[in-house]
Amino acid sequence: MNVLGLQSANYSAAKYPIGCTSRNNIGNAFGESLVTERSSSAPGGNYHGTLKMGYLHSEFSPVSGQELHMKYDESSTKDDPVMYVEGKDIHGKTFTKRIHLNDVDAENATPAEMTALRVHLARQGDKSVKESSGIPLMALGSHQDVNTSMDFKQYYENWASNLQNAGFRQNAGIYMSELERYLFHHRTKGNIK
Repeated sequence: MNVLGLQSANYSAAKYPIGCTSRNNIGNAFGESLVTERSSSAPGGNYHGTLKMGYLHSEFSPVSGQELHMKYDESSTKDDPVMYVEGKDIHGKTFTKRIHLNDVDAENATPAEMTALRVHLARQGDKSVKESSGIPLMALGSHQDVNTSMDFKQYYENWASNLQNAGFRQNAGIYMSELERYLFHHRTKGNIK
């Protein structure tokens, strides 16, 4: 059975697409500033992606050619965490932006914003986010523009429902816990009381 692009019989939280750094190992910030090129001959094109060392997160999709690289912006503070993001969208256009993480609303956010929030929460030690493999966000890189808003609450609920129907109740629960952390962060603007 195919669950949103994953073969459920082979589902494993430890598998990552070519070119992605492990989202469970976000705390491992790279000290060197290196650039590594990886290429993929995916159906529909031959994309060359860049993975950038020295960032908290760096990924590219061999299917769409999209890239995301992020680290805390120099203006970031504990009360107003800001992520500096650069990358390439689904149309091959390069971009840079600063994302104020307390303003990220999971019900109307871009994949770039949600990935930045995920990186931040994992970096802060959020157990629910760190336990999740981040596969729902990574799966979007092949077909959803990283700068186009969508409803991630609905997306995660659908993802979890499909996993539950395929018999993966524990994994469904993990992703729903992850979603709750994103929603909670937005409601509290990062202020845990």
